[in-house]
Amino acid sequence: MSFTCREICGYIDDYAPPQYAEEGDPIGLQLGSYGQEVNRLFLTLELTPETTAEALDLGSDMIFVHHTPFFTPFKQLRDEDAHNRIPLALIRRNIALYCAHTNLDSVRGGVNDVLAGLLGILDPEILQPLHPQMRDIGFGRIGLLKEPVSLDSFARAVAGKLELQDLRYYGDGNKRIRRVACCGGAGAFLVPEAKAGGADAFVTSDVKHHEGMQAWELGLGLLDAGHFHTENPIIRVLASYLKEKCPGLPIDVSTSEKSPYTAVGPRIHSA
Repeated sequence: MSFTCREICGYIDDYAPPQYAEEGDPIGLQLGSYGQEVNRLFLTLELTPETTAEALDLGSDMIFVHHTPFFTPFKQLRDEDAHNRIPLALIRRNIALYCAHTNLDSVRGGVNDVLAGLLGILDPEILQPLHPQMRDIGFGRIGLLKEPVSLDSFARAVAGKLELQDLRYYGDGNKRIRRVACCGGAGAFLVPEAKAGGADAFVTSDVKHHEGMQAWELGLGLLDAGHFHTENPIIRVLASYLKEKCPGLPIDVSTSEKSPYTAVGPRIHSA
């Protein structure tokens, strides 16, 4: 059974309304036509040579991606430029590309609620509302664990739940924590909000040294759980939603996608 690109875009927009995206964030239909027919849909966090080849091999007509390849403008489209090859491949195969980024981060049921659920955060609240009049939409989540645990034990549990090769955390591993904040992707800018919200620990990714030291000085445990691992769980959740909305449409989730870095040495590192 086939659906139009417009129908599928509409279902995704219902899940993650475009008005919840940050200003200037390139979301929505990036390539293709709303009127084209879609017989197979492919979902991935990011378009890489591997995930693009996987979508092409499956015969996908449309790709959903969280991180668009169009963050920066193209000055030309040439096969000789490696950065151009993915969009050129999609254009030549007439594959539609749709992106939901910060709107999928901020919406209820999106990246951060899924992450909070995996971390065992109960009844998560919004850490940073999108707008004073929109208190139930925004970035990050905060809430209580079922029971207090040490920061080190929590870090090891997070590594297991997110299937991490490597995890770094800042803080005293013996500190007892219960109120936990999280933000999928690069969320260390929310360290002050996490502390102000009473968090004992904050799970995010891409933590810079000065951000880790800021958390240390505030007495906030800060866990760097990796950009890919904190965001990728939403892809299967969104795929399940779309399978309900598009019965009979083959929907594939990338099996080749993985974190772009390889960790060596001990699994947990504390600072």
